[in-house]
Amino acid sequence: MAFLVDDKVGIIRTLKEDRKEAGAPDFVYHIAQTCDIDAISPGQNAKAFLAAGVAIDRETSLLKAAGEAVERYCAAQYVSEHLPLASSRSAAFPCMHPREFALYTPEQYKHRRFPYKPFTETTPLRWSQTLDLLTGETIYVPAAMIYQPYLYNRKSGEDPIFPQMSTGLACHTNPTLAALTALNEVVERDAVAITWQAQNEPPHIRVETLSQENRDIVKRLERPGAEITILYLAMDHGIPVILSSMQSHVSDAPALAVAAAAHLDTDRAIRKSLEELGQTWSFAQWLKTTNPKFSPGKRWLHVVDPETHALMYCNHTYAGYAQFLFNSPKRMACDEIPNCFKDEPTADLRLSVEKINRVNHRVLLADITTDDVRHLGLFVMRAVIPGFHPLFMGHLLRALGGTRLWEVPQRLGHRGISRGCGDNPFPHPFP
Repeated sequence: MAFLVDDKVGIIRTLKEDRKEAGAPDFVYHIAQTCDIDAISPGQNAKAFLAAGVAIDRETSLLKAAGEAVERYCAAQYVSEHLPLASSRSAAFPCMHPREFALYTPEQYKHRRFPYKPFTETTPLRWSQTLDLLTGETIYVPAAMIYQPYLYNRKSGEDPIFPQMSTGLACHTNPTLAALTALNEVVERDAVAITWQAQNEPPHIRVETLSQENRDIVKRLERPGAEITILYLAMDHGIPVILSSMQSHVSDAPALAVAAAAHLDTDRAIRKSLEELGQTWSFAQWLKTTNPKFSPGKRWLHVVDPETHALMYCNHTYAGYAQFLFNSPKRMACDEIPNCFKDEPTADLRLSVEKINRVNHRVLLADITTDDVRHLGLFVMRAVIPGFHPLFMGHLLRALGGTRLWEVPQRLGHRGISRGCGDNPFPHPFP
C-alpha cells in the first residue's frame, strides 16, 4: 500500500478513513482520491477520481476504496490513436455485431433531444480487444465499453452511442477473482435493471435465516423508524442476485436506499449488498441534507446521474413508486436459494461463464491493467456481456433495446411487460 499511496507520486493521492456522520450505520468508511489522471493521459478530460469503501472492518473498507480508485485509474489509461477505427462491417478484425447489445429502440433515437446515435453495422467507432472466456476467441467491442471516461472523436466520425458507466470494472490481487468480480457486477446490474423496468415483484428473504455474520450487519444497519428488506432477484442464468433496501418513515431520513450484489455464494452476495446498503444510506442521508429543495422535474428531466437518482427517493413523496418491489407475499429462507459456489476461483469463473452461455450470452473480458499497477501485484479487468441489460443513469436515457427486458420476466413467472405498454414510467432509485 505504501507504493500505491503518495500525495506527490502515488497512483492514489490520498486514502483516509472518513468521519462517520451522526446517525450513519455503524460501518467503517474510507475515501480515496486518485492522482491527476489528465497529467498522465492528456486529453482524457479526467482530473482525479474519488472512490469510497464501506465495510464492517477497517481493512476491508480501506481495500474497497483503494481498489475502486485503481479501477478508475486503469480505465482512464488509453491512447485513442492506438485503437482501430472502423465500422463493424468494414473492420478487418472480429467484432461483436451491434445488434447483440441492449441499447435503444428506433423510437428513442427519433426524439429530437436524444444525445446518442444508433449503433449499426456502418457506425464508425474505435474498438478494443476482449477475450471470450468460454471459447478463448479474441473479439472486439466498442472502446467506450472498456475505457472510462472515453472521449469520442467527432472529427474522425465517431458519435456517442450510449452513456458512460463503470459497470464491469474490478480490481484484485488475483486476476481470476478480478474477472469473476467484474462479471458479477454486470450480472447484478442486468438483474436490477430488469427488475425495476419490468416491475418484477421478487420474494423476500427472511432475515432470521441469514448467517450470524449477516444478521450482525443487519443489526448495524437498523434505525428507529426504518425497515430493512432483503430480496432475491432470481434470473434465468441462476447466479444469485440480492437486493437490500432500507425504508424509513422518519421525515429527516431518506425514504428509501437500495443496494445489490451478485455472487455464486448467496451468503457473500447478501453480505456485499448489505455493506453497499450502508454506503448508499449514508450517501442518501448526505444528499438529503445538502439538497433539501431538489425536484426531479417535469418528466424527470432533473434525474440525470447517480446522485439525482438516489436523491429522488430520499423524498417521501416519491418513495411509493418503488412499492412494487416489496409487494410479493412470498417469504423464503436463505438456504432455499441454489448455491453452486465452489470456493475455487478458476472453477467458479468457469461455472459462471457456462451459466451465462446457457442463456445464449457471451462473457467478454478485457485486461486493462497498466504496467505500474501490475508491478504492484494488482489486476484490473473489465467484463462485458453483450445483450445483458444495462442500468443507465438518466431516466430518459434508460435502455429499451435488446430482448431480455421484454422476455426474461415472463419466463421467470412474473407478469412482465410488452413493448406496446412500455416499461416502468418512474426513474430507478439506484445510485
